[in-house]
Amino acid sequence: MNKSVQAQALYLANLLALPGFSFLLLAFLYRQLVWRAGDKQKIRDALDLNLDDCKDLKQRRIIETSISQKELDQSHAKTAFWLSVIGGCCVLGGCSSIYFLMENATQAWPVIILYFTIMHTSFVMWGMINLARAMSSRLPYFRVV
Repeated sequence: MNKSVQAQALYLANLLALPGFSFLLLAFLYRQLVWRAGDKQKIRDALDLNLDDCKDLKQRRIIETSISQKELDQSHAKTAFWLSVIGGCCVLGGCSSIYFLMENATQAWPVIILYFTIMHTSFVMWGMINLARAMSSRLPYFRVV
């Protein structure tokens, strides 16, 4: 299993199975691939490729295949880590702000449950799409940083 698939699998495990432990493993993988690699050698950021201008799918795929496996692993690890951080902040911050902003706490719970379900499901779907793209050696969607 290559590191890009491993990063996306840890992202989904963080959301679905083992939230704390999987995030620590994902943070360790992010540190190993992104932080440590920046010290040794400068690797171009594969997420900075401007693939939006490519109208032809064949040309886009040619550009994507020119990316090395290490660059692909770094881009997936970076996307998975930052989507985990952003997702945690959105879900926890949103639920707590809904609870504190609504005056009647009994009416807040259905809104909180609905908000949590929608946000959690959307982040899981992003993770499934990025896992499928990692398995096919393509760049991740949803560039976050």
